[in-house]
Amino acid sequence: MRTISRWARRRPVTAAAVIVTMALGIGASTAVYAVVEAVVLRALPVRDPGRLVWMWNARVERERAPFSALDFADYREQNRVLEGLAPFINWTASLTGAGDTERLEGVRVDPTFFDLLGVTPATGRVFRSGDARAQVAVLTDGLWRRRFGADPAIVGRLVSLNGSGYTVVGVLPAGFVFPFRDAEIAVPLSIESDPRVPDRGAGFLRVVARLKPGVSLTAAKTNLDAIAARLRRDYPDANAKKIGVNLFPLDREIVGDARSLLLTLLGAVALLLLVACANIANLLLVALASRRRELSMRIALGATRARIIGQILGEIAVLVVAGGAAGLFVGRALARVLVWWGGTALPRLDDIGLTPGVCAFAMTVTAAAALLCGLAPAWLLSGAPAAGLADEGRSSTGSVRQGRVHRTFVATQIAASLMLLVAAVLTVRSFAKLQAVDPGFDARDVLSVQLALPPARYATPADLIVFADRIHEQLTRIDGVREAAAISLLPLSGLLNTVDYRAVGRPEPPRDEIPQAHYRITTPGYFHVMGIPLGDGREFSDGDRETTRRVAVISRTMADRHWPSASPIGEHIIVNNDTLEIIGVCADVKQFGLDAGRTADLYIPLRQMPNGQAQFVAARMYWAIRTTEDPLAVADRVRSEVRRTDKDVATSSTRTMPQILAASIGSRRFNTDLIRIAGAAGVLLAIIGVYAVTAFSVGRRTREIGIRLTLGATSRQIVQALMNAELRSMGIGLAVGVCGALAVSRVLSQFLFAAAGVEAAVIAAVAGVLAAAALVACLVPIRRATRADPVIALRAD
Repeated sequence: MRTISRWARRRPVTAAAVIVTMALGIGASTAVYAVVEAVVLRALPVRDPGRLVWMWNARVERERAPFSALDFADYREQNRVLEGLAPFINWTASLTGAGDTERLEGVRVDPTFFDLLGVTPATGRVFRSGDARAQVAVLTDGLWRRRFGADPAIVGRLVSLNGSGYTVVGVLPAGFVFPFRDAEIAVPLSIESDPRVPDRGAGFLRVVARLKPGVSLTAAKTNLDAIAARLRRDYPDANAKKIGVNLFPLDREIVGDARSLLLTLLGAVALLLLVACANIANLLLVALASRRRELSMRIALGATRARIIGQILGEIAVLVVAGGAAGLFVGRALARVLVWWGGTALPRLDDIGLTPGVCAFAMTVTAAAALLCGLAPAWLLSGAPAAGLADEGRSSTGSVRQGRVHRTFVATQIAASLMLLVAAVLTVRSFAKLQAVDPGFDARDVLSVQLALPPARYATPADLIVFADRIHEQLTRIDGVREAAAISLLPLSGLLNTVDYRAVGRPEPPRDEIPQAHYRITTPGYFHVMGIPLGDGREFSDGDRETTRRVAVISRTMADRHWPSASPIGEHIIVNNDTLEIIGVCADVKQFGLDAGRTADLYIPLRQMPNGQAQFVAARMYWAIRTTEDPLAVADRVRSEVRRTDKDVATSSTRTMPQILAASIGSRRFNTDLIRIAGAAGVLLAIIGVYAVTAFSVGRRTREIGIRLTLGATSRQIVQALMNAELRSMGIGLAVGVCGALAVSRVLSQFLFAAAGVEAAVIAAVAGVLAAAALVACLVPIRRATRADPVIALRAD
């Protein structure tokens, strides 16, 4: 400690540079690992989460479809691989009292749901087997804190949901996330009371299941697929398109695409840390070179090489550990920035912190960094011969061995930086392509608001029509509002509502090939408000009423599916035994994400809505409002008009369409921004490293340069001689980096949007830019050395 203290006092800039660089490198690594640990690695707060799966009906047209009540009962009774199954459905509620009416996302769950998951409540209890018809509720930790101020007396309190009283019986633990992670409240599900129970074709139940001990996903799927085959044979009309069952690990379903994105980011930060360690090792090698005389003396006095290595490693470890300790605080601060920056882009971000696992990671990385930074300098300098007592100052032509080590570190920096920069460029390029995708609508100057209507008062289509007419009249009177229209599901809402249909006059498809469309209910003017082009026909008008012929507007994809070379206007389709005349064809809209494929969309007017859709529309009625000013400036006026129209109607998700578009790619934007920063930092560190090593190498050869100039060598010859060694190390680094970048490109192409496999052109361009930057970094100190006065160079000690 005394030795390193003296050395640090003599070279405070070097010591500070080592500590600061290491603090930033370890801090960045720790912060990103904290995100990965919270989102990906940390187990859900449930019993044995590895055996929990999300169970879906596999259909011909999609791999994730809900179960009908009758199918669910058959799977529950006939399977031999599941310890238990618990159904649930989406649910929305208007929470009234103790503040403004608030719309909540929630779930109705089977009373066995929480016991199946093995959830221990933070306070109170979860549902019991006799709670199916009880008016009880369980809150998430987030809702309890946000709406009820973490009231410890919440258990037993009565809350009003959709106009009915529910008793709060428990609060879930912090960190618990429902399969639909936006859900904040749960109430019991009574399947028997649902009118869809007798219909085997009506899929509405989502299912969580627990595998029996020792049963694999493959074995479970095999058993469940056999049941699906029997049901398809026994009930061909309802189950013809149900081809099996899909099982997905529950923890991975909750994390979603964030898993691959975050692991990629962790890899990028690891490369950045490698560049930083190579930089620090080079810096220490240069700084410790001045101690050759001291080390040679120790060797002459009998010190073994192992002891010298131990001493140097110990001294370097002190600096690295100091940087690592500072890195913990940097990591904690950066983690908070990531939580703020990430917002709702990633699940479970609120759980980020310096947990024991994160601290253990930081300590492990610090130890590894100490070895990476110190091993080469310690090994090299411990081999100083006793002859090193002679002066080895600047007049020496330099250590060949030391020069090779320097250049090895430079090659390492170049290779790691190239891989990191290629990853950053490919990610940024992919994200730019995603942003450029046409969503199918004009998002500018459009405000959206979601309404939740009390189901008891808006139980029929007639009730909804009256409300829609009233609120439309009120909204269009607001200053700054140009026009407004409603729809049952807004684009990018993340929800779907599908329906089977048949095109009249087209060949009858087999039972397992009956087409499906995404079903949306709108008011007149919706396509105009949203800026969705109509390629043919017209949109809905006030004349399309419940007493007139039933009509529909379809998307271009749906039109091309059945009438590829003719206009579908005037053609008919049959939906739920109703015959609809096609009056318009609209452009395809990205309903489920900018990276999603085209869908067959079917729109019908609100005034012709089937009775069975009333409950669905009342729970989620979206209004799109085109404004003449900043949409957010109109938001408060919109909410006020809704309250004035009906104080029991809850408003939520008041956002502009550009905000919705941005949120739909939020996790990709988050990852792209961080990888871009990591790439820039890696290149900057590499260029600094190249410059520092070249400057050191040239400085060691100052006397040699003076001799060459005195003997008549030209500046060009000197530059060429000095550049040869540097170019070799850069060439090796670029070659290794290109090989690594090819692997990086192949891996990233698996989940980046619009990636084209191995993108050799991008790799070549990035390598060229990095080579040019490194070349400039080399030339600056070399050109400076060749312009020095030869007499002064010869006098250099």
